[in-house]
Amino acid sequence: MPLYKDKHTGFYDKSFQETETEDYVLSFMIGSQDFEFTLYHPEKRTFIGFEKYLFGELKKTRSVKDKLEELLKRHPWLHSSFYQINIIYDNDMSTLVPLSLFNEKEKAVYLRFNHPDQKDNSAEYDLLKNMELANIYYMPVPAINKAVELWPEARFFHYSSVLLQSLAINFKNKSEDNKLFVNLRDGVFDVVNFKTGKLNFYNAFRYKSDEDFIYFLLATLEQLKLNPEDARIVLSGNIEKGDPKYEMIYRYIRHFEFIERNEIFRYSYVMEELGFSKYYVLFNVIQCE
Repeated sequence: MPLYKDKHTGFYDKSFQETETEDYVLSFMIGSQDFEFTLYHPEKRTFIGFEKYLFGELKKTRSVKDKLEELLKRHPWLHSSFYQINIIYDNDMSTLVPLSLFNEKEKAVYLRFNHPDQKDNSAEYDLLKNMELANIYYMPVPAINKAVELWPEARFFHYSSVLLQSLAINFKNKSEDNKLFVNLRDGVFDVVNFKTGKLNFYNAFRYKSDEDFIYFLLATLEQLKLNPEDARIVLSGNIEKGDPKYEMIYRYIRHFEFIERNEIFRYSYVMEELGFSKYYVLFNVIQCE
């Protein structure tokens, strides 16, 4: 079984020093079931640390705020100064609005078109300048307040903002019109398509079964007028060979592959067993504005 399937996974290069955090970039993901973070050494252009905790390891019934506090007890050095800090929040409650139509004062109104009001949540947004879009999303206020308290200089992103921006950056000049990026999360999967180098389609689909997953994927291909025999699928997120959803793709789609790790960065040898396609968003947030 791959190491990254364990409840807790940690990889640290021997060069890592808890007292030298000002030399590192911390990228921290708050997911629906876990925390994940990386440490990147910008001077060496190398990822030197990765860690993941499932909430079962961090008392699942407690709030995100409490779980952050518990994690800080395990790693007090996380409450240090860093060269840069990126915080990613992962949920499926986001809405894209063209920048030409976006009004910050109306952000909650835009969000309510697709998602009901969420108690104890605030409407936040990211500007995706390289695509001329605003991405509006809900974030739980206690989690925001705790993260700001811990890391007042942090940059905040929604998961889908990082996914879209990084794909646009990494595949701008090598994304065919018949290519679909399919990224799986917990009970949700994202589909992204670029046409002539510009974002053509994005949606996040909730699903409960493997049959739901393949139905929505094939329906998207049909909507985009792409033939399953010709379309090229690039996979990332919570999928690996042998998974039922992988077998579904194998049955219905002729051309598919896992996304490769970004080779503009270097990676410590201790991460060789890590499935980079699973953590594509976390390892690529550094490129985002």
